[in-house]
Amino acid sequence: MERILRITGKGEGACPPDTIIVTLTTSGEDKNYDKAMQLADKATLNLKEKLVKEGGIEEKKIITTDFRVRAVNKYVKKMTENKYVFDRYEVCHDLTIKFEFNTKKLAKCVDVIVDSMSEPVFNIDFTVENTEEMKKQALTMAVNDAKSKAELLAESAGVKLGDIVSIDHSFSEINIYRPQRMRMDYAYEGAIMSKASASASMESINVQDIKVNANVTIQWEIE
Repeated sequence: MERILRITGKGEGACPPDTIIVTLTTSGEDKNYDKAMQLADKATLNLKEKLVKEGGIEEKKIITTDFRVRAVNKYVKKMTENKYVFDRYEVCHDLTIKFEFNTKKLAKCVDVIVDSMSEPVFNIDFTVENTEEMKKQALTMAVNDAKSKAELLAESAGVKLGDIVSIDHSFSEINIYRPQRMRMDYAYEGAIMSKASASASMESINVQDIKVNANVTIQWEIE
């Protein structure tokens, strides 16, 4: 009977973020479909123009990731019956703004958003554009971890490690996560957000490294 030692090693790769991703939604509302479309397009084009001119963002870095139109109904109470009736059309553009990690550019970007939208709601994510080096680092650490565990177990059990039978890993098991996710939401009643306060909040950002986790399973023959 073949004797096998199967060990799973874990590794982690880390790297400072080099990319900022800002996501937000522009919209337009009106009882008339064409007017709602025009309002949404105007809001989107106005924001894009300001982001390029005032925020220093390349136009190709501002992408519409989703576009949707929906009919919004309202609940009406009457003496004879209660029902939902058509109220307006709502047109939404989901935008993604992607640029190199630069807190000054981020502050300008936030300034433009706050200045251009009456109820600015947006998310800021930090990530790494090219994750290959982190993946290599994580996989190397995972292999070394598995080998160290196997040698310790073999020594403790009084056996020797033979040839490696198999090594299993999958990049789907490597999870890249953003340790710091910010949500700026000033859409509540009475909220006041100025350019100065927006810029100041960006200057205090201290982002943790982006991390990659990997698992590698190795099987050895044991003698």
